[in-house]
Amino acid sequence: MMRRMFLTAALDRLIEEGEIRRRSNAFRVMKLVIENGVTVLNENQRNLYEEELIPKIERVALHESRAINASHAA
Repeated sequence: MMRRMFLTAALDRLIEEGEIRRRSNAFRVMKLVIENGVTVLNENQRNLYEEELIPKIERVALHESRAINASHAA
């Protein structure tokens, strides 16, 4: 459940930032992972997820974490 919420929030953020467009391959792969997990991906989809999407997800998570820490420090 937490994984789905985290990935959904990351996908929404990436769409807002223009990193992922709706109806793109990246969007479809993210939706597959959110709904069914990584195990359903074929080799090409898994490569896209691991090489392109995970770094973007990590960047979004790091940005969110820094924003939360900055608000607590203020």
